[in-house]
Amino acid sequence: MTRTRDKKRKERNSSDNDPNNRKICKQRGPSGESANASVSEVLHWTNSVLYGENNLESSVFEQFCDSAAMAENNAEPTIRDLMTLMKNVSDRLESVEKKMGGIDSIEKKMCNMKKDLNKLWVALEDRVRKVDERVTRIEDKVDGADFYAAQLSEWVQELEKQRDTLRDNVTYLQSQSMRNNLIFTGVSEDNSNGSEPPETTEKRLRQHLHDACKIARDVADSIKFERVHRSPGSQISGKVRNIVAKFTYFKDRESIRKCWKELDGTVHRVFEQFPQDVIEKRRKLVPKMKEARRQGKRAYLVFDTLYIDGNAVRA
Repeated sequence: MTRTRDKKRKERNSSDNDPNNRKICKQRGPSGESANASVSEVLHWTNSVLYGENNLESSVFEQFCDSAAMAENNAEPTIRDLMTLMKNVSDRLESVEKKMGGIDSIEKKMCNMKKDLNKLWVALEDRVRKVDERVTRIEDKVDGADFYAAQLSEWVQELEKQRDTLRDNVTYLQSQSMRNNLIFTGVSEDNSNGSEPPETTEKRLRQHLHDACKIARDVADSIKFERVHRSPGSQISGKVRNIVAKFTYFKDRESIRKCWKELDGTVHRVFEQFPQDVIEKRRKLVPKMKEARRQGKRAYLVFDTLYIDGNAVRA
C-alpha cells in the first residue's frame, strides 16, 4: 500500500515538473462584477462561506487589510491588475528568453570563430616555422657567400697584382727589344714611285747622319743596321714619316743619340723608341722635369723614371 502511494506521488511530481504536461488552470473565484472586487472583499467573502461569518468587523482579513490600507493610504490592487502585471512580467520573460536564444547563437558563433582562429593560428605558426627555416638556410648561404666573396676578392687582388707584374714584364721585354732603336724625324721621303723601299730609306738615313749630325762619311757608312724603315701607316701628302732604325751594336746607337745637340735649331730630332706604356708615363713626367730644371735642379729621364737631384720620381 505504501509503495503504491509513493509511486503515485512520484508520477504526480514528474507530471507537475514537466511543462508540457501542465494542465490549463481555469479561472476560479468570482466573475463578472465581482472580478473587480478588492482583495479584502474577496477574503471576506471566502471567510463567510467557510465559517458562516457575515460581520465585516469580525473578519481578521478585513481588519488587516483596513489597517494596511490606512497605513499606506492607497487602494489595494485588483485581480485584474495582478493579471496585467503578471502578463507584463510574462512578456518581459519571453523577450528575455528570445535575447537569451540570441546569446546562445552568438555563443555558438563565437565557438566556431574560436575554432577557426585556432586553425588559423596553427597554420600561421606552421608558416612562420617554415619561414624561419628558410631564413636560416638563406642566412647560412649568405654567410657562405660572404666567405666565398672574401676569397674571390683576395683572388682578384692577387690576379691584379699578377696582371700588373705581367704587364711590367711585357713592357720591359718590349723595351729590351727596342733597346737599340732610334727614331729620326724630318728626314725627306721619296714617294715618287709609291712607298719608299727600305734600301732607299737606309741611304737617306746615312746621308742624314753625315749632313745633320756632323758624322764623318766613313763612320756613317760603317755603321751597321739590322733594319731601317719608315713609321707604319699610310702616306699623307705634305707630311714626312719618321725613320725607325735598329742598330746592330748598342755603342753605335749611343754614339748617334749623343749627337742630338747638333740638331738644335733645325727641324730634325732624334729619340729613343719605347713601348706605349712607357711613353705615356714619360709624358706625365716631362712637365715635372721641366719645372725642376727651371728651379735649377738636375733632372733627367731614364726609361719610365724621372730623377731629380738623384731622387727617383715615378708616374
